[in-house]
Amino acid sequence: MDCRVFVGSLVDASLRADAIVNASNPEVALGTGVSGAIREACGGAPYQRLVRSAWEEEFDEPLGPDDCLVTTAGTASAFRWVLHVAAVDYRKPDPETGGPSGPTRIERCTRAALDAAEELAMSESAESFVLGLPLLGAGHGGAGETASAGAMVRALRGWAGPTRQVSTVVFAVLEEPTARIVRAALGL
Repeated sequence: MDCRVFVGSLVDASLRADAIVNASNPEVALGTGVSGAIREACGGAPYQRLVRSAWEEEFDEPLGPDDCLVTTAGTASAFRWVLHVAAVDYRKPDPETGGPSGPTRIERCTRAALDAAEELAMSESAESFVLGLPLLGAGHGGAGETASAGAMVRALRGWAGPTRQVSTVVFAVLEEPTARIVRAALGL
């Protein structure tokens, strides 16, 4: 599996992702940050209604860290799928950090997204499948970039294997200093 770092928006067409991950919350409300950018790229309020309907149909209860809601990308043409994980939970403090997110939650959300991406890749019989990832829980989650990158890379290393259909994972970050943090976590 190829792992790369992209400096730019997760919703940018030059990422060339088949699916992207939304760093969401248990109710899958598309607010600000990564979620807001995804909401706007996928069609705004109508996309939020589509996500809400899919969540009610598939889960109808708050998402946990091992859950992943898969939706289409609405009107976006840069990617086809959005994988929503509850990287941030404001309802109760994270036992590791006391904030809305922490390393274990981030690892579990990363694995849930990777599993969902693998299912999509297998269902499409794709020769290559590119997954775009933000740093889960790093911003509003309060975990910070270094802790988020470390947790996500641990999950990725534990998940990756020679028979996986997801061929490329691209971490999308907005600034070069953050890209250096992710590259260091990946050992690049």
